[in-house]
Amino acid sequence: MIQIENLRLSFGDNEVLHGVSCDVSEREVVCIIGASGSGKSTLLRCMNGLERPSHGSVIVNGHALGAGEKTADLAVVRRDVGMVFQHFNLFPHMTVLDNVALAQRRVLKRTKSESHDRARALLDRVGLTEKADVYPDSLSGGQKQRVAIARALAMDPKIMLFDEPTSALDPEIVGEVLVVMKGLAADGMTMVVVTHEMAFAREVADRVIYMDHGGIIETAEPTTLFSSPQHRRTREFLSKVL
Repeated sequence: MIQIENLRLSFGDNEVLHGVSCDVSEREVVCIIGASGSGKSTLLRCMNGLERPSHGSVIVNGHALGAGEKTADLAVVRRDVGMVFQHFNLFPHMTVLDNVALAQRRVLKRTKSESHDRARALLDRVGLTEKADVYPDSLSGGQKQRVAIARALAMDPKIMLFDEPTSALDPEIVGEVLVVMKGLAADGMTMVVVTHEMAFAREVADRVIYMDHGGIIETAEPTTLFSSPQHRRTREFLSKVL
């Protein structure tokens, strides 16, 4: 579903991704780990057209997003590829229900009734049925992030991208977001997750990618990468976080 070949991205004279190549198959869960500034989030943003590479090819669910590509309809890309960010970006003047329903009506052209029915089903899925009619400022951080996940799912995406979805949360509420993500993985959603949650990567991922200084250093199944990493830089990183 995702194929990336020799991806390079520069901001001015600073190259932040150096010849990255990777792929993600349908129904696969891939976690990307690494220190802050290693290029994880930038790579993820290239997967839905938020950043355009300076060189190389990016194909996501058939959409070409590589250097010089102008043919992809980004509205269609972002309908197929849901994204959940560190910060929730909910509309404060709308109820939780309307936050989840809005894009369905504007992009998918669903009726108000259809969009509300779908929104309620998704709020139930993320454990927030009783919060449908409240406003975001009354929610905890974990609840806001679960609403953001429901909002992304409302577009019926083929792929879900998560950019450190728990990093802005208090430690005691991280678990409630991870439970929702584990449920998505169990249901067969194709997922790419940039995360500092090593236990989640170990338990849920089919593969783990370790990045450092804008490049992929090592890719392996979690059991292999966490128990017997092959590269010195991977071992050094894991020794600090495990």
